Amino acid sequence: MREIPPERIELLSRIEPPVYEASADDSAPGSREFRAAMEEYRKRNYSGAIAGLQAATQAQSQSVEAHFYLAICLLMTNDRSAGIQELQAVTGAGTTPYLEAARFYLAKALLADRNIRGADVQLRVIVEMHGKLEKQAQTLHAQIVPTP
Repeated sequence: MREIPPERIELLSRIEPPVYEASADDSAPGSREFRAAMEEYRKRNYSGAIAGLQAATQAQSQSVEAHFYLAICLLMTNDRSAGIQELQAVTGAGTTPYLEAARFYLAKALLADRNIRGADVQLRVIVEMHGKLEKQAQTLHAQIVPTP
């Protein structure tokens, strides 16, 4: 693996939180907490959104959406290890609408943790998925892994 200067890692691992688009399903259990938390998220009050998202993930343990946004909030509030854990839960849930984005944010969080090999794996999988983040993953991958 390539030796990357700390200031370069910091730049490459920065995240821009994804925009939240409300779903039409407001009848799901825990959705009141989720909606309130996502209002805080929209205001970029990530620390204010965490408690509501944690409540939503407990009320809807299978809610990949709540886990995904909780992970983003944790990363935005510098709780990287908890954010990584949540993103791993999202990727472990299999094929969901959040899989590709969760892998991308996981790659960035692993990179921030200086886990270049882990970031490499996530970025390679994203490229193989041929989704919306393929080009971004290729670009980031080229900056952290030397080409043969």
